[in-house]
Amino acid sequence: MDERKIVACVDRSKYATAVADCASWVSRQINAPVEFLHAIDRHLEQGSGEDHSGAIGFDAQENLLNKLLSSDSEKTKKARDQGRLFLNELRKRALDHGVAQADSRLRHGTLVNCLLELQNETRIAIIGRRGETSEASNRDIGRTFEAAVRALNKPVLGIHDEFKVPARFLFAFDGSAVSKRGVETVLQSQLFKGMKGTLLMCGEKNNSGIKLLEEVAQTLSESGVPTEFSHVQGDVVSQMIQGLEIHQADMLVMGAYTHSPLRKLFFGSKTEDMLRATKVPALLLR
Repeated sequence: MDERKIVACVDRSKYATAVADCASWVSRQINAPVEFLHAIDRHLEQGSGEDHSGAIGFDAQENLLNKLLSSDSEKTKKARDQGRLFLNELRKRALDHGVAQADSRLRHGTLVNCLLELQNETRIAIIGRRGETSEASNRDIGRTFEAAVRALNKPVLGIHDEFKVPARFLFAFDGSAVSKRGVETVLQSQLFKGMKGTLLMCGEKNNSGIKLLEEVAQTLSESGVPTEFSHVQGDVVSQMIQGLEIHQADMLVMGAYTHSPLRKLFFGSKTEDMLRATKVPALLLR
C-alpha cells in the first residue's frame, strides 16, 4: 500500500482555501492522506520602524541586542501560534469535505527546503501559483511556486485562487519522454477516474505523430479514461489555451521545467507562459 501523502502547501494568502479544497478532492480520488504544510520563513520579521542609531556604549549595545532578540522571539512565537490556528482550520475543512486522514505540519525555513526534506514521503504536492509575497508584488507566478516545481522530482498541482472539481483534462502531449511518462501516470493513478481527456499535440502534422496520438488515446480509453486527440499547428501556448476552451477542459496536464540549461531556455518559458495564461488547475509532471 502506498503510504505517501498529499502535501498541501499553504500560506496566509487567498490561495489557501483553494489548495485545501483541491487537496480534499485529490485525497478522495486516490485514497491518500493529506498533510497541510505551512513554512515560516526564519526571516519573516519586518523592521519595527524604531531608530536604534543612538544606542552607543557596551551596556547600551547589550541591552539593544537583548531587546531585539526578545522582539524576534515574540514575533516567531506569534507566527507559530497563528500558523497552528490557521492549519487547524484547514484541517477541519478537509475532514468536513470527506478526507479520511488529514494532518498538519508547521516548519521553519523556506517552503522549497521543507518540501525537499519531505520529498520521499510525498506522492503529490499541491501549491497555489501565487502566495503572500507574490500578491504584494503583483507577480503572475510566485517565485516560491516556480522554485518548488523546478526543485521537486514529484508531480506538482498548481492551483489558482478558486477551485472546482475538474471533469475533463487537456494533456499537452509532444511525444517526448516526459509526456510518455505522463501517460503512464494517468494510466496508473486514480486521480483521473471519472474524467475525460484530450491529447493535444502542436506542430507540423505528420503520420507518425497522428498514429502515436491515436495509439495513446486508445490505450487511455481502454484503461477507463475516455480520451480523444487533436493535432494542431501554430504557437504551443496559443493552441493550448484555445484547446482548453474548445474541448471544455478544466484541468491541464503537461511536462514541467527541465534541469538542462539549454532545454530550459526553450521549454521552461513555455511552462511559465501556459501558467500565466490559464486559471485551471495545472498538473506539472517531471
